Amino acid sequence: MDGVSVAASLVGISAVGCQIAIKLYTLATQISTASERISSISNDVSLTSGVLQQLGELMTQKAAGDGTTIFSQGGLETTKTSAAMCESIFKEIEQAARDASQQIRGRSKFVGGKIKLSKSERLKWPFLQPSIDTLKNDLREAKGTLMLMLQVTSLALSKKMADM
Repeated sequence: MDGVSVAASLVGISAVGCQIAIKLYTLATQISTASERISSISNDVSLTSGVLQQLGELMTQKAAGDGTTIFSQGGLETTKTSAAMCESIFKEIEQAARDASQQIRGRSKFVGGKIKLSKSERLKWPFLQPSIDTLKNDLREAKGTLMLMLQVTSLALSKKMADM
């Protein structure tokens, strides 16, 4: 797969991540007891989407002079693998948010513009938290790999520009 198609994939995954971050933020503002956790996940998704966007933009740039891309084949594969991991995590987070939204609609009371969860719904949270924390950790790991690729690519681009 060439750099342009990987870049297009990164931009697409980034857009999905931005949409999920918005959904999570909206959910966090509606649920009074879980807003801090959901907002944290929303921020992680948003930041990861930003890194994907930046990598996508770098991938489309050609090294001045020779017209080659600044990504090696190994760099493309690593970025593609990390992006696929992010996409999978985004889908799982989106499904969890969708499930949570469906569960609270109609069953919960609105108090002061926010949804107040029942005792049984609040008691379920500690059992759901480990799976959410796992998704959050996986997302941070993928984001770390993408940020490393972004730094390596920026360094390679700077070196090529300096060699000219």
